[in-house]
Amino acid sequence: MTPPLLELSDIVVRASGRAILEVPAFVVDAGEAVALFGPNGAGKTTLLHIAALLRQPDSGVVSIGGVPATARNAACLRRALSVVFQDPLLFDRSVLANAAAGLRFQGVPRADAEQIARGWLARFGVAHLASRGARDLSGGEASRVALARAFATEPAILLLDEPFSALDAPARAALLAPLRDRVRQSGASALLVTHDLAEAFTFADRVCLLDGGRIIASGPGPALIAHPPSLRAASLLGIENLLTGAVAEISGDEARVALEPGGTDVRACLPAQQAISPHQRVTIALPAGAVRVVAAERDIPAGWNALPGIVAAVTPLPSGSRLVVQTPAPFVASLPWAPGRPWSVGGRVAVAFAPASAHLIPETA
Repeated sequence: MTPPLLELSDIVVRASGRAILEVPAFVVDAGEAVALFGPNGAGKTTLLHIAALLRQPDSGVVSIGGVPATARNAACLRRALSVVFQDPLLFDRSVLANAAAGLRFQGVPRADAEQIARGWLARFGVAHLASRGARDLSGGEASRVALARAFATEPAILLLDEPFSALDAPARAALLAPLRDRVRQSGASALLVTHDLAEAFTFADRVCLLDGGRIIASGPGPALIAHPPSLRAASLLGIENLLTGAVAEISGDEARVALEPGGTDVRACLPAQQAISPHQRVTIALPAGAVRVVAAERDIPAGWNALPGIVAAVTPLPSGSRLVVQTPAPFVASLPWAPGRPWSVGGRVAVAFAPASAHLIPETA
């Protein structure tokens, strides 16, 4: 059986007498792109520095390609890694010299290193800047050069520490797609640290939620949104509707839940991995994109939950509208853009959602 390219086992990091990072197990497989997502101070960068063999944990083992890292072999194992930091950390030399620097450190002859570097500069759209000084670059250009330098060494594992955090949203979007494509085309594994959920979902095959130094959830992004394992995970994922209530009845694979306040009944599918019993207190996690707002009952699909309400707020967005509907429990809906939408504050509507979109989280979770 082929070992993971990157494996962390029983990692503990302490500061001021307390554990700030506790990771019993974490792996990145060959060809896999993983995103570490979490709030500031969650331990994301600390974990990445340990994975990059730039910091020694207080206890635990880091293995690269199945080989445990030690003081003796760490320098050799680092050859399989390339790290891109928040600050591109370019030398005060030409763009080409910067892009070739990693290869030169590995002993590749200058002409060969520069030829390879030019190819990667072209892939990231900055080959025309090869002779320019690194200090004359914009933030986006510097990030592209740093990425070209990282890829030029053909690393087995690419470690990215919020490489776009200093860029504006359009610049991040312009860089993220080519980065994702380059990772997949190169066959490298990648670990991206980010506090931007859209970045994590766009880039990664798997998203790991890190909170308080611990990984609290891991899986494909859409699966985490559909089935968050805990209330904290649902909150970190930005799920807008977290509705509390108590299970009134269980029938087949559905539960009838009395929402609070008001006691309104809604139906939700039972989770596969967690036991739910009658009278148990639960939270329904319901993404805003799963909520439909309709002006007439005839527009409600058969079998869906439907609650009459009044529009409390309307926020225009580039992609559509965000509505808050009071039912009496408030519902948030994210609606796609469409011409002639009649939504206005005070309007009488109904919110509707499929039972399968409503994920139950027991109070113990």
